Amino acid sequence: MSLYLQIALFVASLLTFIFVISCSKKHKMNIKYSIVWTLWSLGIILISIFPQIVYYISNILSIAVAVNTLFLIMIFLLYLLSFYLFLKISLLNEQIKNMAYEISLLKKEIGNQNE
Repeated sequence: MSLYLQIALFVASLLTFIFVISCSKKHKMNIKYSIVWTLWSLGIILISIFPQIVYYISNILSIAVAVNTLFLIMIFLLYLLSFYLFLKISLLNEQIKNMAYEISLLKKEIGNQNE
């Protein structure tokens, strides 16, 4: 891994870490999500400081270039994050549907009491 890539990864992950912490302090981000993003940025900081981790994973997976391993790791983590967010969206859609049913039942009860 080139020094330029290491520095770019470190700076980007450090900025992400600072941004997530500031959003958490200002209560703009839920604590569950801030933990995920904090761990994500700390993992990238760790990889940028110790690129031997990427070389070790490259050797295990028989990937010739370490940068390709880094891309593979990032794509996999983004895939997991995407799946998690779609799961949350599905749960929220179910809650919205249930709340709409409850509101319509309450409106019907209120309408029946007014008559």
